[in-house]
Amino acid sequence: MIVLEKQFEEELIKNCQIAEKECGCKLTRFLQTVEKFGGVKTAKEILRKGRLSDGFDKLQEAGRIELTMEALVCDSKYGDLFTDDEVNSCYEVLCEHGYYK
Repeated sequence: MIVLEKQFEEELIKNCQIAEKECGCKLTRFLQTVEKFGGVKTAKEILRKGRLSDGFDKLQEAGRIELTMEALVCDSKYGDLFTDDEVNSCYEVLCEHGYYK
């Protein structure tokens, strides 16, 4: 599980770097939180609070919603890291914003 958590965190950080480079979406605070608590714990806390991840709206407007934390949580390869409720919550948000058609 630790290897999978590390892969999730690495992909999350990579997506944030792409978001900044290609969309001008700075996610400094989000990345600091990921660095301090880890990617999975950060994602779970955001979901627990019923919030969207930092930069979600800007990435959605840029047509790059696949870079969001929510899209990554829904990636089947990370299914063992999150509960069904967490994944379903992200899936619903992504559907509402036109990611899944």
